[in-house]
Amino acid sequence: MISGTTIVQSALSGVLEGANYALYALGLAFVFGIMRIINLAHGELLVLGGYVGYWILRIAGVDPLLSLPLAALVPAGAAWAVHRVFLRRVRAAELNTLILTFGVGIFLANLFLQLWSADLRSIDVPWTRRAVGLAGIFIGAGEIAAFAVSLAGVLGLHLFLARTRTGKAVRATAIDRDAAALAGIDVERIDLLAFAIGGALAGLGGPLMGMLSHFEPGAGLAVTIKGFILTVLAGVGSIPGLLVGGLVLGVGEAATVTFAGSSFRELFGFLLFLGILVLRPTGLFGRRT
Repeated sequence: MISGTTIVQSALSGVLEGANYALYALGLAFVFGIMRIINLAHGELLVLGGYVGYWILRIAGVDPLLSLPLAALVPAGAAWAVHRVFLRRVRAAELNTLILTFGVGIFLANLFLQLWSADLRSIDVPWTRRAVGLAGIFIGAGEIAAFAVSLAGVLGLHLFLARTRTGKAVRATAIDRDAAALAGIDVERIDLLAFAIGGALAGLGGPLMGMLSHFEPGAGLAVTIKGFILTVLAGVGSIPGLLVGGLVLGVGEAATVTFAGSSFRELFGFLLFLGILVLRPTGLFGRRT
């Protein structure tokens, strides 16, 4: 018999993890919504951010939360270089962009393997292991911090797109590239900016993943798959929908583990993905056409 405390603990853990899922998927969903490109190297960019946070902690002793700007900057630079050197040359062919980003992901995963071996890495700092308890419900300080960072990342991107001049130019480009170009917007520059922002958002999630669990060179594939599931679940271009979708996925996975066992955890996400494709292909917050 599963107690009520266990159910509440599971649901709360699912909410916290769901917000992290939203951040993990944010860069992928953003690039897809603006450029209609599925960046299959997204997960590897997140892992790159994780390695940045890990080595900054190991070498300089800097707390992972303080290293977040650099953990975002390095993947952003990598994404900028990929777009500048390769992606803009094959932008017109969607299949070519898939092949290119898939190849970049393989290259990065093997580069990590050569540089840092296949060992599992975690970003372990004492304060993340402290637990906050209330009425028999316990939450780790690391989970609370990761939730706050994830929420700030999602809301920050939403405000950037809604309130800033550059953000409005990005939205205009996503709606109609030709009309945006006629209005004087440099759509090629917007594409470059969007891809770099996508890399930065991916990098933000890397240290959080290291704080909450672990990562290794091949961990990016699972992140990319989960990010794509959330992008479809939320609907293209819906940032608030991505947060809601992350919470749905997180709570659903937590409930699956509680009632069915950990071996069925990933199955829930794929069943949810298939259900959305069949019942509402535009996603929970996507517009019907």
